[in-house]
Amino acid sequence: MKTTALIVEYNPFHNGHQYHLQKSREITGNDDLIVIMSGNFTQRGDAAILDKWARTKQALSCGADLVLELPFIYDIRSAEYFAHYSVLSLEKTNLVDSIVFGSEAGDLELLSAAAEALTKESPAFKKSLQNYLKNGLDFPTARAKALLNTYQDFNDLAKFNSKKIEKILAAPNNILAIEYLKSLFKLDSKIKAYTIKRMGTNYHSQEINKNYASASLIRNLFNNRNQKEALQAVKKLMPEPAWSILKKEVELGRYVKNSSQKQIIVKTIDQIRRLQAEDLTKYNGINNGLENRFINTAAAEFKAESFLEALKAKNLTESRIKRKILQLYFSLDTAKIELVENNAPHYLRVLGIKKGKEYLLSKLQAEAEAEVIINPAEKINEINIQAEAALELSLSYDLLASDLYALLYENQKHSQSHRDFHQRLIKIY
Repeated sequence: MKTTALIVEYNPFHNGHQYHLQKSREITGNDDLIVIMSGNFTQRGDAAILDKWARTKQALSCGADLVLELPFIYDIRSAEYFAHYSVLSLEKTNLVDSIVFGSEAGDLELLSAAAEALTKESPAFKKSLQNYLKNGLDFPTARAKALLNTYQDFNDLAKFNSKKIEKILAAPNNILAIEYLKSLFKLDSKIKAYTIKRMGTNYHSQEINKNYASASLIRNLFNNRNQKEALQAVKKLMPEPAWSILKKEVELGRYVKNSSQKQIIVKTIDQIRRLQAEDLTKYNGINNGLENRFINTAAAEFKAESFLEALKAKNLTESRIKRKILQLYFSLDTAKIELVENNAPHYLRVLGIKKGKEYLLSKLQAEAEAEVIINPAEKINEINIQAEAALELSLSYDLLASDLYALLYENQKHSQSHRDFHQRLIKIY
């Protein structure tokens, strides 16, 4: 039996995700479908609206067979690292023969040509990239401009016109698709890639197209309206099982609004005020003067919004700032990241499975090249972010992220710590 994999966040699960699941089964003809999903925090550095267990229930209720959690340390990284460790984790399952990702382009040939060019990096491309970076552009923008300057150096990419290339490099799902393909190239993977065109509105859109809307719009409805109004407004935008799970979690107060995340930023500002600039250089990507910007901005600002706004610049996106804030908050410095990345991934964390598909879990346990973890208590009995063993350190951060997330719930009675230790494997019929 063959297995298809999807890399997802489901923040929250909506009709576009349902289309992705159904279409993935259709185009691959595979029997089983695994998703590897962000945990309680997303790649853009935000807390998810629902916790990872509720989103696992949504996924299993709407067509997934097995849900794995992408470890927190890989999750809050740039698109390149997020994609690479997602693909590498799927590679280590030894079960996956195809991967299907959404893209705005829906053109695998063009996306593959761009991915191969960015993997090979001609001398002219590298020179152009460095020039744009020196001029203060952020890495994604600099890379896109450099590729447009040199795309004729690459035979497969030269077949396309520059406007088409520019368009694909500007869209977030295309960017992730290219990173997935780059990882498959670098790993010389036998996993076959497919892409489907994103349905409905774009990633950041605040408009509704028939019954399709972005996850961003759905989250914003809960940020800007009362619970009852928001639930009613999103009902047509989500499959019924996913909406029912969302409704239950919202009514329990077991969800997170954007406003709750401000306390993480404020607490991080307090931490930064206790540090010297050289202390910040121990963190990945905080160097070349950025450490001084963090110190000076933290000294001047104490509100979350103004702190983010003051730090933003053409070479520093809000998402990158949010990821750095989480790394600072958790004392997740470069040394710890490098320890976990060495010989990664060290484990595959299973969050849930569909009943009747237990054989898929048995196959994973028998064939995976990494440890399969269902209950973290089987591996560690306490959180230790000073651990010297990569598995213990990474798993500790997964659990610590859950503990922080619990403090952000709308209803504080759900804010108990260490839920990962006693949460059972989720099973959905």
